[in-house]
Amino acid sequence: MIDTKESVFWKEIFEQPEAVRNCLKENEPVLREIAKEVKERKIKTVVFVGRGSSDHANLVGRYLFETKCSMVASICAPSVVTAYHSNVDYSNVLMIAVSQSGGARDIYEVMKHCDEQGGVCVCVTNVEGSLMTQAGKYQVRNHCGPERSVTAGKSYLTQVTIVTALAAYISGDPELLSVLDELDTIVERSLAVLEPQVRDVVRYYRNTEHMLLMGRGLMDALANEVELKIQETSYLDARSYGSADYRHGPIATALRFVPCVFLIADRHTNYCAVDLLKRLKEESSIWCTVVTNDPEIAKLGDTSVLLPEAFDGIRAVFAGAVFGQMFSCLCSLSRGYNPDCPKGVSTVSYTHLRAHETCADL
Repeated sequence: MIDTKESVFWKEIFEQPEAVRNCLKENEPVLREIAKEVKERKIKTVVFVGRGSSDHANLVGRYLFETKCSMVASICAPSVVTAYHSNVDYSNVLMIAVSQSGGARDIYEVMKHCDEQGGVCVCVTNVEGSLMTQAGKYQVRNHCGPERSVTAGKSYLTQVTIVTALAAYISGDPELLSVLDELDTIVERSLAVLEPQVRDVVRYYRNTEHMLLMGRGLMDALANEVELKIQETSYLDARSYGSADYRHGPIATALRFVPCVFLIADRHTNYCAVDLLKRLKEESSIWCTVVTNDPEIAKLGDTSVLLPEAFDGIRAVFAGAVFGQMFSCLCSLSRGYNPDCPKGVSTVSYTHLRAHETCADL
């Protein structure tokens, strides 16, 4: 049994049901106000800005805004403004700028650019009074409490909560609106259901130095976040790929002794990941763990982690994030590392505007 009682990260993983509950309760009025302005101005473009885990929350938002709100979504590269000094037209966009610490200066500069042009800029951060809160028309807080572990869990999950809620209020989509009512329960149930399964499966990864993560659509967005958590806690060469993209070149590197984790819990995209899994089994005899809400798909893995069957699509993103956090924490501890203090990582990002040195923004 891996001992987690001293891990702050592990403790904060279990604080997330309350975190998402508080996040929704405190932010509903301002998120509805933002949605109202977006609809009144007939804004059809959303621009996401962030780094690290925050940008992975933005990837989830990109899929939701394009599939539910019929808006064109863009993931901003801050260097376009800060290094290339391009005069991008943000006059009629919704900009969602996301950072746990709110200390990312390059994101702040992009936000100011949007403000000056009259776009609707939304600041999402967990730190009141931080640099980014000095820009943006709307201020949204995570309301998840302080994160004492450098490896951020609560901030990521509440960031996803915020972009999900905003997409729900703009679109009026019944499914998304119902998800909001279930979020704390989804996370709470995931914690109970997943812990014994993750404790069982993580032992297969203790001694590996390389692993792959595969998903498509929302599951690809999730895979990016799980990849980062594993990298920063376990110093393991984890790499994520979209299951469609992997066929276009990277598949040539598939090896039997490099384990894979397949995230397959979205009825719209499952077919793609399942087809790739079967192909890699046949051609390369890969060893894999399948994380899914479908018992039949689970049988395709050498090991599996089974989510509740109702947790599909965006619900699976929340459940899958819990899986990724638990996996990375337990893997780190099993390898003799401290998941609370990854080397070289800080909760505050200072992206130098005229240099290449960059710390991770959680």
